Amino acid sequence: MYRRERRGRVRTSLAALALLTVSGLIAACDSNGPSGATSPGASPASPTAPHTRLPRETLTFGVVGSVDEVDQYRQMASLFAPLNRQVTVRIQSWPDDAAMLAAFRQGTRVPDVLLASRRDLTWLTDHRQVQPVDGLLDDRGFDFGDQYPRSSLTALSIDSRLQCLPYGLSPSVIFYNKALVKFGQIRNNPPTPGQGWSLDQFDAAASWSVRHHPGIAGAYVDANLTGVAPFIYSGGGDLFDNDTQPTSLAFSADQNRTTLARTVRVLGRPGMSLTPDQLAQQSALDWFRQGKVAMIEGSNEMVPGLRSQLGLDFDVMPMPSLGTPATVGNLTGLCVSQHAHDVGTAADFLVYASSADALDMVASGGYLQPANQTVALSNAYQQPGRLPNHQEVFTFAVKSMVYPPLIGQWDQLDQAVDPLIDQLLRGRPRDVPRMTRRIDRASYRVLGPRFGPSLGPSPTGSGQAGG
Repeated sequence: MYRRERRGRVRTSLAALALLTVSGLIAACDSNGPSGATSPGASPASPTAPHTRLPRETLTFGVVGSVDEVDQYRQMASLFAPLNRQVTVRIQSWPDDAAMLAAFRQGTRVPDVLLASRRDLTWLTDHRQVQPVDGLLDDRGFDFGDQYPRSSLTALSIDSRLQCLPYGLSPSVIFYNKALVKFGQIRNNPPTPGQGWSLDQFDAAASWSVRHHPGIAGAYVDANLTGVAPFIYSGGGDLFDNDTQPTSLAFSADQNRTTLARTVRVLGRPGMSLTPDQLAQQSALDWFRQGKVAMIEGSNEMVPGLRSQLGLDFDVMPMPSLGTPATVGNLTGLCVSQHAHDVGTAADFLVYASSADALDMVASGGYLQPANQTVALSNAYQQPGRLPNHQEVFTFAVKSMVYPPLIGQWDQLDQAVDPLIDQLLRGRPRDVPRMTRRIDRASYRVLGPRFGPSLGPSPTGSGQAGG
């Protein structure tokens, strides 16, 4: 990782950010751009000084999402009104993170401020497309308090610098169709709606649904790294062989083989999941919307679309536990471009977009789960009286989120191992040792040292991925 030239200003150390022991950051004047304002609504001049309006300027703000999601960001950005400046915020949007990163790879200029997935952070920093935000926030007296999970701050940090400010979280949970899953009718150890449950309880609920509604699938979990990771972490294992410089996945570690055998015993049962032919016809989410799947793994981003499905009554549960509650998910951060036209204005927008009022506007659309926990617990996000009945499941799942190591080869890794993970989950428990070794070898060909051992890592090595 490269290190950026440090400006001669007061910096908040990342250790203080990660431990959240600082109640407020030191306020200082910004010296990076012509705006020089300490906050979107504050003037650098004394109360008696004449107001001098600076020239008009345009700030670009990059976001991803559907048309409705982008409209939420557009509405929020339109109300950015710093004192003594006339700033027009121009939205640049892409349908998803992959499309945005592909545009950057092809030479599209990175917007002044952008919402970026943690998955893409390594590429953005390695290619010097974003700059650390800790000093910019420090200069503006930004107060983290206890509003941001410590793990989210650490997850967006590189070389002891906060690269982007946590903005949105999307932990994986289980959605279930209330017409197909009736916990009160499950005789043995039924789970409590909205509360945690075990893998055995999850299995019982899915099996009950299949028995009482012939022709449906009991449960669908994405057959990829994201889908299987919560089970591995919950079982006490680790996804990778190392938490700083991984050289392979650790599926074949002893603990993980035990966990995956239990998971395959549930998900690989005939009739439990959707078939490849069904998935070729339409997505698992579409099958769920049509009442053909009792339970499906997903995130908060699915909620607005499911609410619009006529006749669908749904709720959410945490990911099933194999010992310790655990989940994974996407983390997005507000980042400032290394080549922002006016760093001061970009930083002021960063503070504005992270304010409670601005987050309320975006969260009210139902797509964003704010990383700011105060807003995440507010009515703007919880939206009482609307589906799902237990919206708080998303908020409390944040405590169980595990962040894997930062790597720059996610796309290549997915391509190498996802087909094998699909075979694993559709197979039999006795095939787990052989399939996990194949998965680890395939991952080593992506992550391993260029001149490493030809056979890859030992199948019994333990992983230590963490957030």
